[in-house]
Amino acid sequence: MVGRLALLCVVEGIVVLVLALQLCGASGAPAQDSAALVPPANEIVAAQQGGDKLLQTPTAAGGPVVVPARTAVAASWQPDDPVGVLLTGAVQSADGEAVDAYIGMAQGQETRGASAEKDGAFAIVGLRPGEWQVTLRGDRIVETKTTITLGDEAVQRHDFVVKPAFPVKVHIVTADGADATKALRSTLFHWGDFHVVGQRDAFPDRLAPTDYGALFVGDARWRGEMNPADGFAGTLFLSGVPAHVALLQRSLVIGQQIVQPGQGEVRFVVDVAALEKLAATATLRVLDADTGTPLAGAHASLRSSNGGGGRTPGVDESGRVTLTGLSPGLLLLSIEAKDHESVWTTVRVEPGRTTDLGDFRLGAAEDLKGTLLDADGKPASGHIQWTELKWRTAPTAFCDNRSTNVEADGSFRLWRTGRGPIAVQARTQDGRVAAGVFDNPPAEPVVLRFGETGECRVTRPADPTRAFTVTLFDRRHLAIAARVLEPRILQTTIRLPVGDYTFEVHDDRQQRVQAGSLTFGSTPCALEIR
Repeated sequence: MVGRLALLCVVEGIVVLVLALQLCGASGAPAQDSAALVPPANEIVAAQQGGDKLLQTPTAAGGPVVVPARTAVAASWQPDDPVGVLLTGAVQSADGEAVDAYIGMAQGQETRGASAEKDGAFAIVGLRPGEWQVTLRGDRIVETKTTITLGDEAVQRHDFVVKPAFPVKVHIVTADGADATKALRSTLFHWGDFHVVGQRDAFPDRLAPTDYGALFVGDARWRGEMNPADGFAGTLFLSGVPAHVALLQRSLVIGQQIVQPGQGEVRFVVDVAALEKLAATATLRVLDADTGTPLAGAHASLRSSNGGGGRTPGVDESGRVTLTGLSPGLLLLSIEAKDHESVWTTVRVEPGRTTDLGDFRLGAAEDLKGTLLDADGKPASGHIQWTELKWRTAPTAFCDNRSTNVEADGSFRLWRTGRGPIAVQARTQDGRVAAGVFDNPPAEPVVLRFGETGECRVTRPADPTRAFTVTLFDRRHLAIAARVLEPRILQTTIRLPVGDYTFEVHDDRQQRVQAGSLTFGSTPCALEIR
């Protein structure tokens, strides 16, 4: 192993030397025809150079940097090697320009990635032989997905060629030419910023709601500016033209227009007063679970899952609170009261309407304690999240913002929980999952144990007007996992301990569209949403 690590140090030294030479421009290198380095346009190339060939990487000056023959440092990957395969290469646009893209790689639950330098060169460690799914992203390129297969050599090379994107500058202004984003922030301060999307076809007038601050649809990449100095709100990088460009406020389509070839700018005029009329309102009451009396000093907030929202000054004498100026769609509700359990759940509010969320009866805080063990019964480590099922009154995703650490002896504590069933999951970086639904207070010690993990591959139809929630149930028909597939997520993988589960699929209108049973085993199962 020492020899293998020493070998890697030599290899990494060579890679660093290559990158240094590239950044310096490799002045004095002979000119080389770029056509010899770049494959045909619109073709994604994953070319592997092996054996005794020299590695030639294009530099900013157009010439190659010659690296010593690989036979000088050849070695094979070993299963117990913590370093893994070292992958090097370069990313270029089909027009011959170097690309500073991000290269993400996935093999099952294993993920690795790195950012290419300005000259396109990259290096990724920690890989293993086999098939890898590769995604290349960057502001100035079309997002590209491809598959490569790594052999058992310790050092390997793949080069990628991607399509350039078409940048379009975007104005977002009010009728008098002022910055509409600033006007929105000062008027509807619970809302997030505008989001711009693009694709070849027109966008529908209605898009499926999201709990996030922006809805990701289409195939363009948006780069917004916080404080635009040139008057532009940002740049949209289109995959092709002509294309339809839409201005969104979460799932609300504010407007859209067509961008023609050669067009470098678009302009959206926003009526902020009209948006104010679309703001949602929600009311609720907070009571003590045992006495039924209002909980003085309780606070509630409604916000998107990545921020945007507000906290109220507290409930009134009747325990009621009203939240106004809300962004329509799915919002994360949280309620806090001294010495009481917390509420965390997802609710939906409609544009221009008032939604009564009802009464929330909070009991005394009773932290649920447990132990996490490995398959041999020894203390294990992992990342633990939980969802209190009594607050989940609709088919929504599990709240993923409640998590806790595991102590060295495997013990954990779920903070500010209350009475009732709680779905608990523990995960490790290598993809193992332990899951269970436990009553609080428990009749016996709570133990989560890692064992064999199975997976289900879920696919959905491509329809931006619909979102789907998949809920998995245990043998007591208690929800043990839930996953939402928003419009841009056409496939996902759910991992659970091996066993039999029932499932239900609901659309974004909370209508059940499918139900059945699934077996998670050594072979992945499949669920196709229709």
